[in-house]
Amino acid sequence: MTTPQNTSILIIGAGTFGISTAYHLSRRGYKKITCIDRQPYPSIDSAANDINKIIRTDYDDALYTRLAVEALEAWRDPAFNGIFHETGRLATTCGDAAAKEGMNKACENLRNIGRSASIEQIHSRDDIVRHCPNLEHSNGIDNWTGIYNTEAGWAHSRKAPEKWARLATKKGVLFISGRMGTMTGLDVDDAGKLRGIKTASGDVLTADRYVFCPGAASPSLLPDVLSKHLSSKCWVVAHLQLTREEVQRWQGIPVIDNLEMGYTFEPDRETGLMKICDGSPGYELLEGKYITEDGKQVAYSVPHYASEHIQNGVPEEAINNITAFVESVLPEFRGRPLVDARLCWCTDTADSHYLIDKHPKHPEMLIATGGSAHAFKMFPIIGDYIADALEGKPRGLKPEWRLEGRKAERDVMRPDTQVKDLRDLKTIHIPTYQDR
Repeated sequence: MTTPQNTSILIIGAGTFGISTAYHLSRRGYKKITCIDRQPYPSIDSAANDINKIIRTDYDDALYTRLAVEALEAWRDPAFNGIFHETGRLATTCGDAAAKEGMNKACENLRNIGRSASIEQIHSRDDIVRHCPNLEHSNGIDNWTGIYNTEAGWAHSRKAPEKWARLATKKGVLFISGRMGTMTGLDVDDAGKLRGIKTASGDVLTADRYVFCPGAASPSLLPDVLSKHLSSKCWVVAHLQLTREEVQRWQGIPVIDNLEMGYTFEPDRETGLMKICDGSPGYELLEGKYITEDGKQVAYSVPHYASEHIQNGVPEEAINNITAFVESVLPEFRGRPLVDARLCWCTDTADSHYLIDKHPKHPEMLIATGGSAHAFKMFPIIGDYIADALEGKPRGLKPEWRLEGRKAERDVMRPDTQVKDLRDLKTIHIPTYQDR
């Protein structure tokens, strides 16, 4: 009989999905868990390794509304004190019809589960300034409309997985990084049976069960299965360096999120950095090539992580958009140079649903990826769902998360739909925090 005590599990990827899964499996009593990644936990290449990520409950999809409320309650646990900050969130649009419809649907979903008290409609500049007085002198918010949600905010997206990885380690989870932690492919015998995971060190790591969750690297590691189902995309993040006085003055503001222009957070208390992202639908790097069994070539995006490609820089157009956001929304900081700009890589599915399903050829492997830019919000609970999926429980094997049968759907949180290839864009370099 297979039990947690004698079942060995190998997790590929030490990011949001991987660390959450390792933690939850260890809590269930599994004793033989190994988690591998190119980088030590939490992987610096993971989108989760950042100073903050948005936490929200307003989704235009009923499934993620329920998941987000469940995650919010988990974020409120005292274990995340100092990590989760429930500052609220101003979600607005400059007029995109689909975005407005999506926000209305999100409000309806929250009403349907009894959470409408957290939502207020935003109709005017006065509404915005009432919830965020720091925007009193902003000159670009007059046409913003949307919602203000008190049950929202941000979490320190490096400290959370870092904490849970440490706790998982104490419960016996083994984290391996470096060449032995770098997956290069599958080791399959002549009969097509999976024998293990090939690594850059030349070793083959074996286990009874495998959880494949390497985030943006997913299509390139399983191109035969995932190159047609996933798209690795990146977004540009940059920062303003604030003084101590400015940090105090901007402390506690809600997340300011305009879908067309970009978003920002209260400044980080430790570094004084205020993160800003533009409203881009993301960028791809279509360098991957896979030849199908019938001879067709499939091009897919591959991540160029800053840890290996720091010389690549970031798209100039994105920096211009972030600069425009500062000048319009945060005029107090007009002219201040941006610092620590980088690409943040994620993996999208066609319909923005997660991909949590068995490998079509190797049932002992569970694929858990496709965060679609809203994975970290679910960090405290997503590993519990993946653990359920690994154990064959319906709660973790939702129809929406299956590999096949997906239809492309526009994400209304991204009003612009043109995803550009990084190879076609001019890039520039912005000094990093460590350089200064």
